[in-house]
Amino acid sequence: MQVIKTMRPGQPGARRFERRFGRRLCAVRYRESPCGKKILTTVELIIDERTKPAPGVSHTALHANRNAEAVALSVGREETAMQQLIKQAGGRWSRTGKAWVLLRETAVTLGLRHRIVENLIESCRDIDASIEL
Repeated sequence: MQVIKTMRPGQPGARRFERRFGRRLCAVRYRESPCGKKILTTVELIIDERTKPAPGVSHTALHANRNAEAVALSVGREETAMQQLIKQAGGRWSRTGKAWVLLRETAVTLGLRHRIVENLIESCRDIDASIEL
């Protein structure tokens, strides 16, 4: 598909998409369909943002470090089977954070990625997350 026109946020023709997508909008493009009978509108969005690793640090090392960090998991009080599973995997209960603490890699392996509450680990001060769980 050939690009006919590209517009940045704030330009006429991109404003309605800027209202819809906000700061995530990077560009609006009008394209001609392969058969040439239609005009297609596409948008380019920012879907993830993270800090750039320092020079000399590989992405593999960065992910390995992230997988080895402790995370807080939200588990309901009545979910005793889930609590037992986390406990058997080496998880610990944090009274101050009211959450289970486990290594990110272990939580993902157990299929508990959706239960990770980012930044809650800071409130789990009663557990030393710097040591290996």
